[in-house]
Amino acid sequence: MTPNQLVSIAFLVLLIAVACLLLAKFLRQRSGLPDGEIVYEDTSGDDSEVLVSETYGLCGKPDYLLEEDDGLVPVEVKSSQAPRNGRPYPSHLMQLAVYFLLVEDVLEEDAPYGLIRYRDRTLRVENTDELREQLLDVVAEMQAILQDGEAYRSHHSARRCAGCSVAYACDERLA
Repeated sequence: MTPNQLVSIAFLVLLIAVACLLLAKFLRQRSGLPDGEIVYEDTSGDDSEVLVSETYGLCGKPDYLLEEDDGLVPVEVKSSQAPRNGRPYPSHLMQLAVYFLLVEDVLEEDAPYGLIRYRDRTLRVENTDELREQLLDVVAEMQAILQDGEAYRSHHSARRCAGCSVAYACDERLA
């Protein structure tokens, strides 16, 4: 190989590397995720660690945890479009609030905010004392319903049961 051919090949490899970096940056921006390092993910179907809080009797697996300078940022990815009013659906908000609590209690890290990535946009949710109180009220209500024996399956769809993350523990499952 001649020196000119080597230079041409090196230049081509450099161009491909730059193109890959630009594509990666574009895809990251399009994903709606900030630049933090992904330190946990539960989207690939592998057996990610379940975060379990004995203190609160809660467990969960966020889709992503991003490490930023001020703490870990939980990210929940939804396949639906974002609500038109620009605020997360209440159930999605409570799910993210659980992840805030789990990050702080189990991983002993701050969770300053979280993201809910809908199909068409990403909504940022601040981790506030008011949100924590709202979550703890919901948890207390759920625990009371369970204790009173008044909890029951609220649907008749075998498909929904099959996809449920707690189907293994449900004595009313359809699938």
